[in-house]
Amino acid sequence: MTDPTISHYHQHATHYQAQYDSVAAQDVHATWAPLLKSLTAGLALDIGAGSARDALWLTQQGWQVTAVEPAQNLRQLGQIKTGSKVAWSDAQLPTLEGLKRPEQGYDLILLSAVWMHLKPEQRPAAFHRLCDYLSAKGMLIITLRFGPSDPQRPMYSVSTEELETLAQQRALSTQDLSEALTNDCLQRHDVHWKTLCLRPKHGHSV
Repeated sequence: MTDPTISHYHQHATHYQAQYDSVAAQDVHATWAPLLKSLTAGLALDIGAGSARDALWLTQQGWQVTAVEPAQNLRQLGQIKTGSKVAWSDAQLPTLEGLKRPEQGYDLILLSAVWMHLKPEQRPAAFHRLCDYLSAKGMLIITLRFGPSDPQRPMYSVSTEELETLAQQRALSTQDLSEALTNDCLQRHDVHWKTLCLRPKHGHSV
């Protein structure tokens, strides 16, 4: 994320915690949640974890979750909520500096409502770093936000084509889980979403 964005989330942490927690994780992630049944619960990485809503949801399904949140106040609120159930890190994309990679990598990486905050020139490095942290049979979930930007937390245009191109460079398959743009769970009529699932192609290492 860009520094102005991190500062904004830090300064308005209680607002965003309440906003995120006003909708259930299983509703926000309804497009890809069924895919969890195809995975054995292992190590999960939630990048841009915010209020810890999604991290807690994953722990309830048996996952061992590391939550990454660079906005200090938001991270501290999340830590209070999760206690020892979730490990926390203040790392940030594109480098994730300071976040230790498990030897086998993460079996699930979730990037929910984060990609649009990365400047286009940061995205190749960020994507390759995500791949470095993904296990050989892992699943990377990225949600794409389509809608107006917010001057206080800048957002940049996204596309499935951009991610497909990056995925090809690392021999990842890309599955668009949204036949059409899905509506926003917060009832913002000018905001819509797409969810992509990326996985290493059979016989290829990430």
